[in-house]
Amino acid sequence: MRLTGSLFLLIGLFALFLPMVSAQVPAFTSSDVADAAEKLTGRRAHMTNEIRLLTGTSLAGPAITIRLVRDDKALSTDAALAVIKLLEGASVGSVVVAVLEDDKAFAVIGASFAALAKARKLAGFVVDGSVRDLAELRRLEFPTLARGTAAGSAGGHYRVEGTNVPIMCGGIEVRPGDYIVADEDGVAVAPKERQQEVLVEAKRIQSEERALLPLLEKHGSYMKAMQELKATKREQP
Repeated sequence: MRLTGSLFLLIGLFALFLPMVSAQVPAFTSSDVADAAEKLTGRRAHMTNEIRLLTGTSLAGPAITIRLVRDDKALSTDAALAVIKLLEGASVGSVVVAVLEDDKAFAVIGASFAALAKARKLAGFVVDGSVRDLAELRRLEFPTLARGTAAGSAGGHYRVEGTNVPIMCGGIEVRPGDYIVADEDGVAVAPKERQQEVLVEAKRIQSEERALLPLLEKHGSYMKAMQELKATKREQP
């Protein structure tokens, strides 16, 4: 959605004069977290690969959610104000996770919302739908993942049915507070009540893979690399 007139100008100036803030850099990749969460919960923990990284490099943080439903009689200002309220009330480091529950070829996020979110020190956007103003989003370097871009706004075609409610995004459930990690590989979701367990397991997965890769390059054999890795582990106190 795009804001117009003085409101857009104020948001732009607000973002310009606040210090530049880098999004939280994840300690783990989305793959680490997806594997760890699936192992511990027995459920798929990654979104569809149709939701991909468009700007920025990565993001991590607790989810705040938005569900938008089709309503061609909706007032665009109502939806915009609901999103603004959510962004301005969100905790620093939050990841905005939004879903369009019908046609995905409408833009939920544009430059104005990205400028506001960055000024509020949020971590990024994950959108099961489209975004626009891609050149400005790239200039802002604000981490944004979506199915793609669309010139047309969701404003006037969708209404905000709920914020900070459970949603289905990219094929999996996301609840407020669930831990999101996203990068070039995609989006992983860890249940909030098991976040610490998931991160411990993700660390184990990451450490093992980092130890294995140079051994694969050394031996050119998976079997020999695993044998040396196991031997090294046995030797550790």
